[in-house]
Amino acid sequence: MKYRILTLAAALTVGTMPQAAMAQSSSTEVPKNGSCPTGFKSSGSSCVSTNGDVAIVKVGSCPSGFKSSQKYCVGDSGDYAEVRNGSCPSGLKTSMKYCIK
Repeated sequence: MKYRILTLAAALTVGTMPQAAMAQSSSTEVPKNGSCPTGFKSSGSSCVSTNGDVAIVKVGSCPSGFKSSQKYCVGDSGDYAEVRNGSCPSGLKTSMKYCIK
């Protein structure tokens, strides 16, 4: 059992946990899913903001304050959204399938 705990700790440290275990939130760098959204440029397997805007991979309709672009929802630099998993944490409100600031 001690070995399993150390293995998990090592995986967390190195960043090798499965993507599904991590909550998706808006960022200036998002995983590339086809073409990059408006205001982002391709950089390897990512799309990186060229103007400080944030994006999140689209899940259904975009949340309030975000615009649809390709397979993403794009917001201004101060905007924040995360994919909702149940109820939203304190300080965030529900908008479609997202929690927003």
